[in-house]
Amino acid sequence: MAQYNISFIGAGNVAESLSAGLTAAGHRILSVASRRGDSARALAEAAGAEWRRNLSVPRNCDILFLTVTDTAVAEVASEADIPLHTLVAHTAGSVPLAALGREKGAGVLYPLQTFTKGFPPDLRKVPFFIEATDNHSLEILRELGNSMGAGAWDCDSLQRRHLHVAAVFTNNFSNFMMTAGEAIAAEAGFDPALLHPLMEETIRKSLRTGPAAAQTGPAVRHDTDTIKSHLELLSFSPEYQKLYRLVSKMIAGYYNQSR
Repeated sequence: MAQYNISFIGAGNVAESLSAGLTAAGHRILSVASRRGDSARALAEAAGAEWRRNLSVPRNCDILFLTVTDTAVAEVASEADIPLHTLVAHTAGSVPLAALGREKGAGVLYPLQTFTKGFPPDLRKVPFFIEATDNHSLEILRELGNSMGAGAWDCDSLQRRHLHVAAVFTNNFSNFMMTAGEAIAAEAGFDPALLHPLMEETIRKSLRTGPAAAQTGPAVRHDTDTIKSHLELLSFSPEYQKLYRLVSKMIAGYYNQSR
């Protein structure tokens, strides 16, 4: 396996995890730059790399990752001082490859995972989805995804947007449902932590059987009396009532079609 010299512009949670994963896979982190200097300096120190205050990379950089916010990818790509031979890649799910503004030597390495400070995921379990302007760049990204993650899958910009939407449902929406559950429990005077064993078992069962087979609850059973009772209990929050009605209707409709 080739060993690459790698730089980052952007020093958030994704950069932190990728830096550790790439180092563990035998690659070298050359530099870290960020408009927020403190985060870049901390990540550079942790990686044994150079901290840069401006949007530039060393001349011997093989691969530059733009690990910035989705809305900043195109702007940073156009403003950064990047050697022509350096492969430039972003890691965003909803940003097209074209945002990098290059006809050659550009790509995407999208990790299908959530990244939170203080809770680094095990990258060895993470699938990476790749796209590039040319075959050489694609093969480099494939090698990186295979070396630090669970593998690399070809995925164009439209497919990646679909994956990103799926990830929002799987992660962001399900997490908000748990947030709502804790708020409802607290409204009744209970410690929200009492729901944590249920959260753990929900995920464990979904992974074991598949989420469709794991679904339980009054909407699946078409238990209209329980649903009506729950809606009455949620009278303190019209928003939660609306959410309960919508999701219950969708669950009931989904399982009607599945039978």
